Amino acid sequence: MSVLESLHFVPEAGWGQAAFSILRAGKMAAAPDYRVVRDRHVGQDVLFCVSGTGFVETMGQKIAVRAGELAWIANEQPHAHHADPDDPWTLLWFRFDGPNMPLLRSKMFGEAVSLAKIEDELPLRNWFERLFAAMHTGGSGLEFRLNHLVGEFLSILDGAIRGDRHGALPEPLRLALSAMRGDIRKSWDSDALSALTHLSPSHLRRLFRKHLRTSPHQWLLRERLTRAQGLITDSDVAVAEVAELCGFCDVYHFSREFKRSIGTPPATWRRREAGHG
Repeated sequence: MSVLESLHFVPEAGWGQAAFSILRAGKMAAAPDYRVVRDRHVGQDVLFCVSGTGFVETMGQKIAVRAGELAWIANEQPHAHHADPDDPWTLLWFRFDGPNMPLLRSKMFGEAVSLAKIEDELPLRNWFERLFAAMHTGGSGLEFRLNHLVGEFLSILDGAIRGDRHGALPEPLRLALSAMRGDIRKSWDSDALSALTHLSPSHLRRLFRKHLRTSPHQWLLRERLTRAQGLITDSDVAVAEVAELCGFCDVYHFSREFKRSIGTPPATWRRREAGHG
């Protein structure tokens, strides 16, 4: 194995409970017999295959990783990765840690295998160059700079998974969202959305999962709660009327969903937002 870059960073104690940090990063050209096997380890390892081929074992699955592909390893579980002996890989990689990493990984990939094809590699390669430069330079405020770099990486990866790093939505999905926002009181069941978009319910659900990482029902619920927050904060409309205006079947259902998602009942939210308690 040829290690082309190897960098380490130890964040301040407790930092990972508040923000993200990058603990290790590097570049390596693996030997044919290169192999790593662990029961578990700190953080999460992210491997970007620059050339060649390798294999990642994570979450009970074995994944082939080829040039231009990125694998995210669940370090909290048994895992392994190794080179293809006939075509050993060259990797750019980093290990990062922060609040609730398994949940972050789940939000990014859902139930799919944690592998992404990076169609436009330039932004990610440039990101690694800036990461290496930051870790080489060090200096004050490095914790905050590394946290910022993690945010940039997640944005790049999000675009790669969705297939559009600029955030544009497919026309049927854009049409569905516009219609749901325009008539938030409507139930918008699968038949109504299919009639609007001319897509099957399963196809539309896949679009929601891929581009918004949620279901139509959950998206509509969050939109209703967002609208409700505005009405509660910026008007004197009664809570029961807010529930009706935002499409909830009754005030009890509304109050239950509001508290479950936001942490306080609607009336308590209104008092606190007004500065009263």
